[in-house]
Amino acid sequence: MKIEVIINPNESTKSEFASVKIVCGSVGLSSSVDINFSMLLDKCNSPTNQAIDFLFISSVIYCIDKLIQRSLAIDNWTRQLQVEIPVSDPDLWNQNAKEFNNAISFLTGDLWQVSFRKLDCSLVLPSKIRYGLFKNEITPGAISLFSGGLDSLIGIIDWLEKNPKKTIKLVSHYDPDVTGPKSDQDRLIKVLKDHYKSRISFVQVRVGQTPPGREVTFRSRSIIFIGLGIYAASLIGENIDMIIPENGNIALNVPLTPSRRGACSTRTAHPFFLKSIDGVLENIGFTNRIHNPLALKTKGECVAGCLNRTLLMQAVKLSVSCAKRGHKKTWIRRTAKQCGRCMPCIYRRAALHKIGCDDEKYGRDICNNEVDLDSDKLLADDFRAYVSLILKNPTKKEISTMLLANGNLDIERLPEYADVVYRALEEIRSLLRDKATPQILRNAGI
Repeated sequence: MKIEVIINPNESTKSEFASVKIVCGSVGLSSSVDINFSMLLDKCNSPTNQAIDFLFISSVIYCIDKLIQRSLAIDNWTRQLQVEIPVSDPDLWNQNAKEFNNAISFLTGDLWQVSFRKLDCSLVLPSKIRYGLFKNEITPGAISLFSGGLDSLIGIIDWLEKNPKKTIKLVSHYDPDVTGPKSDQDRLIKVLKDHYKSRISFVQVRVGQTPPGREVTFRSRSIIFIGLGIYAASLIGENIDMIIPENGNIALNVPLTPSRRGACSTRTAHPFFLKSIDGVLENIGFTNRIHNPLALKTKGECVAGCLNRTLLMQAVKLSVSCAKRGHKKTWIRRTAKQCGRCMPCIYRRAALHKIGCDDEKYGRDICNNEVDLDSDKLLADDFRAYVSLILKNPTKKEISTMLLANGNLDIERLPEYADVVYRALEEIRSLLRDKATPQILRNAGI
């Protein structure tokens, strides 16, 4: 499918960014890109053309991902997406197009063919009213992505505790068509600011489209997070890290069964993706590196090793890890914040159980036969897959093979990655051993 990117240089938006439309004529779909660029303007720091280019590229990729439904693909999943994006230096970007396409294709599970043409107008159209991204701030020592989840919360706390004399800038993305993440971020940032005061600052940027896209797998969400984070980091103009805290088990996201290698295995912070996109950015000229400080820890180890456990316990119930929070129709407890049956919820619950704090309410309780492994196929997919893996009880060598089937990894680090997955498996096993019904224990071979 071929997608056009159409810029109207004579039409400014309220968000001080040019009017941009993405159009896929072959399937009759189009929408306007919505970037609240006003939040990113700064009187004292001017963004480079490359920073604007990458933020724009990321926004277009994100909006295309939401616009083109996977049901339109031949296999109902893998889309073939061709788009030419205008940038300030198309020669530079086209030199790195192959590596960029490989990274984005791996991230979303599609076949991307992105090329670049010369941008012949300005994307940024500021009004007289200017905002200060770094107004009255001490230059931050790092930029961190802040999703509203438990891992990003822990990563930020740990960084601040390890760097007691430095400040950090948190960058968040929210989509107006997706309820939940913005309010999660708002609640958590209040707790963090109350504790760390002026050592922590926050920018929350809206990126979406009108009308909203219908595809809800959101495989490209991390690229818009990274686009915003790299933009903010580059404004500082120093070799400053951008951290993307994600526990190693979720980042690797080993496919629990062979059938889950594509559709059910997200790659938001997979080492191959982060290394690939970081390499492209380095070739483009960015000096800001991407780093995942939790890459070799399980979620339980992240929670247990948090460097300010008291603060974490104050904030943990304000965070949300659920991947299915909007699908409450099948929940037993509709007032719960999280479904309890998706993989992020299962990892979260096992992690909190590890420190004796598994007291949250979930939409369904996996340990109490509220997810029927024998009959309710769709409802039990994630949990059934994990119980099957526990029953199989794979060795670290077998886990290594599973990891390689889900993406390229540094062979030298493969034993470390396999060990993370092995330890995470034990965390789930421990949760079930202590709380699951006899039937579940039999199914898991425990």
